[in-house]
Amino acid sequence: MTRRSRTQGTERPSEAPEGVTLGRASGHVLFGTVLLSAASISKLVLQLVLIPILAHMLGPSIFGLMSVAMSFVLLANMLSDGGMGAALVREEHPDRNLESTVYWLSVLIGIGLAALVCLMAWPLSILYAQPGLTLVLCALSPILIISANLSVANAHIVRSQRFDLFAAGDFGCSVVSAAVGITMAYHGFGIWSLVAQQLLLWTTKAAWVSSVSRFRPRFVLQLKLARPLFRFSANNLAANVADFAGKSAPVLIVGGLLGVNAAGHYSMAYQLTRIADMVVSNPINLATFSAVAVAANRHAASSFVMTALRILVLVLAPLFCGLALTADPLAPILLGQRWLGTAPTLAALAPGAFLMCVYGFVTAALLGKGWSGRVFKLTLLTGSATSLGTGIGVHYGVAGAAIGFSLGALALSPLYVLSLARPMHLPISSLFSATITGFVATAAMASAVLLLRPWIAELPAIQRLVATMIVGAITFAAVAFSVGGKQIRNDIESLRRRFPEESLSAPAMWRFLPPTTKTQNPLSG
Repeated sequence: MTRRSRTQGTERPSEAPEGVTLGRASGHVLFGTVLLSAASISKLVLQLVLIPILAHMLGPSIFGLMSVAMSFVLLANMLSDGGMGAALVREEHPDRNLESTVYWLSVLIGIGLAALVCLMAWPLSILYAQPGLTLVLCALSPILIISANLSVANAHIVRSQRFDLFAAGDFGCSVVSAAVGITMAYHGFGIWSLVAQQLLLWTTKAAWVSSVSRFRPRFVLQLKLARPLFRFSANNLAANVADFAGKSAPVLIVGGLLGVNAAGHYSMAYQLTRIADMVVSNPINLATFSAVAVAANRHAASSFVMTALRILVLVLAPLFCGLALTADPLAPILLGQRWLGTAPTLAALAPGAFLMCVYGFVTAALLGKGWSGRVFKLTLLTGSATSLGTGIGVHYGVAGAAIGFSLGALALSPLYVLSLARPMHLPISSLFSATITGFVATAAMASAVLLLRPWIAELPAIQRLVATMIVGAITFAAVAFSVGGKQIRNDIESLRRRFPEESLSAPAMWRFLPPTTKTQNPLSG
């Protein structure tokens, strides 16, 4: 089998990246993807254990300061390889000189960004009225250099489709760094326990990825070799930066105007809403991207999108609604009494977080159709709208900032509906009908829980939480299966049969692979 070179326009046999044993059979790719999913679930369980432990030990102020610091570091980290790592994945036959050029360019960019973060540390500490922010930012700056060193090594593994290597390394590094973070927090190191956790996470990950990729750079730096990569890398980088900036801006706004304690409450609420995104949205987005990208015809792509949308809303709507309804008992039980202020923020943020998950699904479908330009525009508008809403709402407190975020996300819903309907050739009425079962059942669930509240108001928090979850789950399931039970069964079977295992190509996986993204959770491993 041959594949067309993107750089030369000629056909040459497919070759493996040097130093990695390639298993390109679809079964091997699917096995690696399953391991990635298992690793993601394992990391989620780890976070569910780690975050409450550290929350009890450290409190909102320390978490808020760390969230502000990591927001700046991770924003800079998006630039650390100039987007060339993803561009290198798309090259059919990159030679060692090109890879070495990309490597050294990435390292130079990483060093420059680390120096810039250190120079900005003192002015930022004045802006946020947090003298300790200076040392924290300087201590975290090596992450930028470590990450830059991995650009080509990551590309090697992604091109080889050895996703099992990512799975093993990512989970192992997370466990080691989490153990160190908890130990240091227990012994009273405060914010430095979180700093050490992040540094160890990135260091161990770099050691693992470098060893399994076996990439060794030459002392070659020829800009003309990398020039063909610049256009794609610039577009990819712009979309990723816009997306990350939009998600990080609310924390920075809250921290700058209300202080790091408020930023800690907001950041913790945001991390709790991301659980559903990690477990549900990411796998569905990956399947949607791949299915749309390789669909044999327009009807096949549209059919898959409709099925995935029904499943997405059916699962996420009750999850986020339940998160909002149970925020009051959940926050103190999970995080401790110092986090009582997180509950109203969590409830206010849940609707916006739900919409962001749905918007991620839309962008996955658009990317599958090749509409990357539209994705960048939507991402930029979404970040602007949520930041504006947060900036207005923050004058009414941290919960007001969360309400502003949700309203900003809601304002763009018509645009996302139109953006999905047009390339998929779907009537808008069909998109609305696909969500009816999920929304009707969720509304019934919310009504049952609200009617239950006066009867359980005097119970302890843990009993109120359990009673709410049981009543809500029973009501939702009963209404959902009475309204659309047959369609639900058909959709689940359809997704199971049609998951596009052969379409999990390296470029497709690059955007959605958790281990290769640069938006590491600042509060955990």
